[in-house]
Amino acid sequence: MQTLILPLLDDILASKADKVTAWFDARFAETPALPYASVDLRHSGVKIAPVDTNLFSAGFNNISRAARGRAAERFKTHLARVAPDGRRLLIVPENHTRNLHYLENVRVLAGIIEQAGWEVRLGSLMYDLDEAMVLETATGADIRVEPLRREDGRIGTADGFVPDVVLMNNDMTAGAPSILVDLEQPVIPPLSLGWYRRRKSGHFSAYAQVADAFAEEFDIDPWLVQALWHQCGQINFREKAGLGCVARGVDKVLHLTREKYRQYGIESDPYVFVKADSGTYGMGVMTARSGEDILEMNKKTRHKMNVIKEGALNTEVIVQEGVPTVDLIEGESAEPVIYLVDGRAVGGFYRVNKGRGEYDSLNAMGAYFTQMCDEVEPRIEPAGNGGDAPCPFRVFGVLGSLAALAAAREQVI
Repeated sequence: MQTLILPLLDDILASKADKVTAWFDARFAETPALPYASVDLRHSGVKIAPVDTNLFSAGFNNISRAARGRAAERFKTHLARVAPDGRRLLIVPENHTRNLHYLENVRVLAGIIEQAGWEVRLGSLMYDLDEAMVLETATGADIRVEPLRREDGRIGTADGFVPDVVLMNNDMTAGAPSILVDLEQPVIPPLSLGWYRRRKSGHFSAYAQVADAFAEEFDIDPWLVQALWHQCGQINFREKAGLGCVARGVDKVLHLTREKYRQYGIESDPYVFVKADSGTYGMGVMTARSGEDILEMNKKTRHKMNVIKEGALNTEVIVQEGVPTVDLIEGESAEPVIYLVDGRAVGGFYRVNKGRGEYDSLNAMGAYFTQMCDEVEPRIEPAGNGGDAPCPFRVFGVLGSLAALAAAREQVI
């Protein structure tokens, strides 16, 4: 018999709200939360699971004004813990000077932190930047990005602004910037969590521990809140090296998923995503329904899987259980993205892609974003016919907090 996951989790949150809050408080006391994160969720009706967690979130422009206010309050709490006497913060963004929507994200993020009571400046990692740049964002607003200068163990801008905290909004796919290594000022998130070093398999190992503990505490099947996965390394897609490991991983995850499908009376055929074990922006992702799909991969697909952001070679992958999405926005497939600050959900949006369906990755060309209801209090009414929940933000937020807790633990396991 299939049980709808949103009403199930919402009943737990309604009847055991204090216990859930205490559970998270105790664990974040042991492992303090990172400054922020965004979590991609997939919701099939029967289960809901985080499928990607980004620690250098690039979509603050897509959350609501109310969510931005909540984010400011959470940043105030987080930054007071990082630098109790601090008041100056430097944001280090990506070098996406042509991506106007990304620049709008930077503008909104800076505004949120200013609302938290901090003076904020933007510092560029572009090595050839000699003077400040004024860049126009997607809304027509301007931001000022300044060259960085380092003196001994402290970083600042060329005009003399010396921050108390450095906030990375650059995922460091190409490596830790030497100008930021071994600073006296705190750098958050730590440079060690950049994609040059971080792995999704490490995150989902930590998430499995967190999800299992939560599921045991609140008496649910942990499979309902996580996707099965398998990791493979030493791959060269161009030369077809290591594809046997990926094919076996695909068959393994499909076998385990079929067993869960039988348990819950799910009649559809399972599938998997094969993803680069590091990196973002939806690069290095494909779907498979059998190990043979990997062994018979054509040259075009192998080329797509071989290189990710900034030309980095993709030599490690995870095979992740595909969670088909039942969420629809105006009849188009959608997936929730939750934004967290200091480990707690502040808002989110839906990623929608008109060119893709319920089994596809929606983080691809053609995607757009629309705001979700982000009210904290409304309960989800049981939907016996499998209909959409009116405002599932509270449930989405708990899944996001589980992923944020896992991210905080990545450095200590």
